[in-house]
Amino acid sequence: MKSRVLSIMLMSMTAAALAFGQGQVDYTDPAKLAELIAGKGVPYILVDVRTPAEYASGHIPTAVNIPNTEIAARPPTDDISALIVVYCRSGARSGAAQQALQNLGYRRVVDFGSASKWRESLVEGDRPTED
Repeated sequence: MKSRVLSIMLMSMTAAALAFGQGQVDYTDPAKLAELIAGKGVPYILVDVRTPAEYASGHIPTAVNIPNTEIAARPPTDDISALIVVYCRSGARSGAAQQALQNLGYRRVVDFGSASKWRESLVEGDRPTED
């Protein structure tokens, strides 16, 4: 039993190392997300899944607002291979949004989690949405 657990752990660690070795970046890291937003990464869509009022009170730059309750019905793009980063206030709604998008077949959905992790300035204002 012990050797089976060790084997599973080793396979998981190897898979993670291979994934990061193939250029996957951890966009749950605020510094890596900031680099992505600054144009030092790949094309992406950043989605704030909070309510319009929460979004207007302060959101991460470049984010569009698609509330968690609407994201399954109107995903941010038709391209299921697009990099989509989602976030919310605490991480609960963004986790649900990530799962909803993955259930629709989207393959590159990252849950940034809580907006409070963001260390840069927030943008206040209206509700840009993805059409």
